[in-house]
Amino acid sequence: MGFYIRFEFHIFIHREDGRRQESKPQSGDEFISPEEFCRQAEEEIARQRELLTRSTVENYQTALRSFRKFCEAQSGARLDGILLKRYEHWLHDQQLKPNTVSCYMRSLRSLLTKIYGDESRQMFGNVYTGQAVTDKRSLPIDDVARLKAVRLPKQSFLSLVRDLFLFSFYALGMPFVDMAYLRRQQIIDGQFTYYRHKTGQQVTVKIEPCMQEIIDHYQKEGRDYVFPLLQSTNPQDSYDEYKRMLNRYNRSLKQLAVKAGVSRHLTSYVSRHTWASTAYSENVDLAVISKALGHSNPHHTLIYIRQIDDQRLNDANRHLIDSLQHIP
Repeated sequence: MGFYIRFEFHIFIHREDGRRQESKPQSGDEFISPEEFCRQAEEEIARQRELLTRSTVENYQTALRSFRKFCEAQSGARLDGILLKRYEHWLHDQQLKPNTVSCYMRSLRSLLTKIYGDESRQMFGNVYTGQAVTDKRSLPIDDVARLKAVRLPKQSFLSLVRDLFLFSFYALGMPFVDMAYLRRQQIIDGQFTYYRHKTGQQVTVKIEPCMQEIIDHYQKEGRDYVFPLLQSTNPQDSYDEYKRMLNRYNRSLKQLAVKAGVSRHLTSYVSRHTWASTAYSENVDLAVISKALGHSNPHHTLIYIRQIDDQRLNDANRHLIDSLQHIP
């Protein structure tokens, strides 16, 4: 009498990457409506919210609102490269700037990639997703001196605005959002370290006397933040406060420019661009500037310095020509 034992193994593979696999609009054979994409995009944002920065979430949501508005007049449309090209033209008709249009497109592309995979990037082949050259944002150092010298009422908000602009310049082009969230506990042994809200890159700044003077001026017992911009430590409440303060800061910079006799348009980015341009003109290495600005990609640093006066390039060319002429 014989017998045998039989073993059976059943293997089940379950995907948990959060992507919907039932439709992938990459080959042109499948059909997906813009409405369905927007619905899935909202679900994707909700799933990823804890992993994304607030600015990224806002960019996604703003792009989706705009795309939905455009699609209201596109009944029965297919989500493809042709529709995206029409959307690009529609954005330009709304008088949006090229970089804003590009930001919307990059946000949609990112969401499509998260939901449908890398193949969906092909739909963006004929739309602009780059970075256009903008008006020069940096100031000549003489204008920074004018801002520093202008007489302002003590304890006024405009005086705070001037101090923040100078502190940003002194602190390696520190962004406004990171100044707003800077806490006293981050100051240790004559320096402070912060992680950029936008990129997460770590930046350490040695506190120079001019910076310490500003810090001491706003020192107040019991206040957690270095500067009097935020009150709450609750993440959502403090972020709402930051957004309101950023708006007020930028409006006040316009007033400050008028009082100081500075003709250039001032925004929260100008001090940052000014530090980068000044450092580059002083022959600071590009890699050092990139580290100081907290850029995750050195290519981004080039955007800050590519509009520097061509005189440096002309001088270098003159030097090369002179060298050649002295060769026997």
